[in-house]
Amino acid sequence: MSLGQPDFDLRDRSVMITGANRGLGAALCKTILQYSPKIIHAGYRSKAGASEDPRIRWCRLDILQSESITRAAASIGPIDLLINNAGVLSPTAADPAQETVNLRNMMDAHLFAPLKIINAFLPALKASPQPTVVNVVSMAAFANVPGADAYCISKTALHAATQGLRHKHPWMRCVGVYPGPTATDMTAGSNAVLADPMKSAANIVTGIFEGRASIFPDKAALAVESVVGDAVATLEQQFATLLSD
Repeated sequence: MSLGQPDFDLRDRSVMITGANRGLGAALCKTILQYSPKIIHAGYRSKAGASEDPRIRWCRLDILQSESITRAAASIGPIDLLINNAGVLSPTAADPAQETVNLRNMMDAHLFAPLKIINAFLPALKASPQPTVVNVVSMAAFANVPGADAYCISKTALHAATQGLRHKHPWMRCVGVYPGPTATDMTAGSNAVLADPMKSAANIVTGIFEGRASIFPDKAALAVESVVGDAVATLEQQFATLLSD
């Protein structure tokens, strides 16, 4: 699905990435640096990443703490691109009470935190000539993965929220990214075929440049797109006017 705006330029732009110290977030930092941004505000919770590039400004940001989000937004000026990348994964628990806790934690991390961050940075985004929000969702938003129930539920919620943001804030681009299993700390020990985060990051940036609203950045994700991509995009367009007068 294309937004019809394939003219995004990262040169001299200000970027904010959550969870930028490792995994896909770190790969996105490295990739975006190739396009001469003015600055990348790289969010991290407990330990900054290894990059010492002067264009990267490490920013302490605990996405689960509203005060931390508020402080980060207050300390950063106008931004052009916000990437909500930070995430966590708790395996499904056998104990129902623990699984309820898992679900609350996943919803906090993957739904409420990104929405709080977007709201906090709206004034900064409004100052940009090309305001863009990218939510890193998951291909698991479209079908449950056994053993990761709460994770899948929370990512499905983020997918729906991303669609809603396009209608709520038509003045900015809202992009959903749907990776498959990727070689990061989160997937350590997995038997699944894992995508290279640097290749995925390159495909994500290319998708942003092409004006895509939904980006499936690796082989497993593309297989999902072949099944659901056109159908979901068509339904989104149809539902956009479902409740209009």
